Amino acid sequence: MGKLRFAPLVRVSTEKQERQGESLQTQRKQIQQYVKTLDGYIPDGCWRYSGQEHATPGQERENLDRLLKDSGKGVFDAIIVCDASRWSRDNAKSKAGLEILRQNGIRFFVGSTEYDLFSPQARLFLGMSTEMNEFFALEQSRKSMENRIERARKGIPTGGKLPYGRTYDKETGAWGIDEEKAKNIKWSAGQYLKGESLQKLAKTLNMNMPNLWKILTKRSGDKWEVRFGSSKLNINESVQIKIPRLLDQETIDRIHERAASNKTFTHGHIKHQYLLSRMIFCADCGYTMFGQTNHGDRRYYRHPRYRKKECDISFWVRADDLEGAVIAHLFGMYGDIENMEKAMLRAIPDASRIGELREQEEGLKKRLEKAEGERQRLIKSIAKGIISDSEAERTILEIRERTSLLTEEIEKIRPQVEKVPTEGQIRRKAKLIKRTLEGIYTRPGRLSKMSFDDKRKLAQMVFAGKTPEGARCGVYVKRSGKAGEPVIYEIKGLFGDIQDRLPVSSKQDSFSKCHAHNGFCVYKRR
Repeated sequence: MGKLRFAPLVRVSTEKQERQGESLQTQRKQIQQYVKTLDGYIPDGCWRYSGQEHATPGQERENLDRLLKDSGKGVFDAIIVCDASRWSRDNAKSKAGLEILRQNGIRFFVGSTEYDLFSPQARLFLGMSTEMNEFFALEQSRKSMENRIERARKGIPTGGKLPYGRTYDKETGAWGIDEEKAKNIKWSAGQYLKGESLQKLAKTLNMNMPNLWKILTKRSGDKWEVRFGSSKLNINESVQIKIPRLLDQETIDRIHERAASNKTFTHGHIKHQYLLSRMIFCADCGYTMFGQTNHGDRRYYRHPRYRKKECDISFWVRADDLEGAVIAHLFGMYGDIENMEKAMLRAIPDASRIGELREQEEGLKKRLEKAEGERQRLIKSIAKGIISDSEAERTILEIRERTSLLTEEIEKIRPQVEKVPTEGQIRRKAKLIKRTLEGIYTRPGRLSKMSFDDKRKLAQMVFAGKTPEGARCGVYVKRSGKAGEPVIYEIKGLFGDIQDRLPVSSKQDSFSKCHAHNGFCVYKRR
């Protein structure tokens, strides 16, 4: 019988170990010595089962799978590892692999010692060894993840790349900003808000477009969310690290508004011009109404068909009437900046109510932190053997339920307080809109000189975003009664609500200036 052909299984746990090559080189030398002692040899190509593989149970992949697949091809007679931990740290994987080797008649060596895979004693030893290795690997992984979570809570980056444009000094523990990268993001944000395409901006900066978008919308603020997860260890944590800003919050909000505008107002090709396309909604069901032109070239906004919510699909509104009325209201409102600011400020939810909600949110967050502290203490008690898994099971379930309820309540409050604009933001937005109308359009009587694009731009600026209550800004229409009776429309925006009925006079100049009345902007015909 000829010499045994050995296939070495040489493995390290990390990419760093693989790059440095120390562990791999040591294992290679040891295996070569063992094979020489056993009077065998390693055929060309059998070193291919060497390299980096994750040490965590459940994540062993390519090298071992390749070796098991090749074990039935007559490439080698035996496999050899330096020690049992290099074979497997996953007991289920180990048992399945040893069964494949037995079926293919492959012998198994740990160092210079052979383990008969048909011997119950040898299989017991390998099983116990793998079970212990699995335990130590899991325990090491758990401790590593808990340490990383704790470091993240202290504001220390725990692995991976830093957020774009930020620096971190390990000696001082201080975060900083890469000024050159920060300038790039500020420039791209300004250009995007002026209407430049994101694709062009990304090419200009030699960046990946999805990455640039992620930075502008999610990584330019003062918080960096880091997630830690392991289904094997039942860990699912999210930690927010305080980092320096690249953009102020108002700019980030405007980027989100522009993105929402792209999705609703400027999406797709429109054959016929509809001034309020994607800004008209059915007040009863909330669905967006779409434009349609009949054979006489008369334009309408009509209700969509075949939707989940049942509604009146026969509901049509004359586009000329509705557009004329809405643009006159908007022109009158935004032609008077002082009145516009007052109306917008009235639309902000009561300050005391917002304060109350924020106080509730803080209280819930503290209780959530307390529950998390209880969970961590319980986990440490289990690890130290102070209490058993069965003793802790009920308490863990109670903490999870409490955590879930607290998180749910926080999520209910958050949208109500996050999107409320400040007085300064409202005044800045009012002035921005005012500037688009200065010069030519100084009074309602000049409304007829506005081009379609000018009117469309005004409507998009007014209806970008959502109201403080969370509804999409736009025009909501419904019947006031039977067919043929006036249609009620309501204009929802950050400045408050405007209500009126159609049909109205065909002359937009028939509307007088806007007068505040009980929180609404009411226009009276002369």
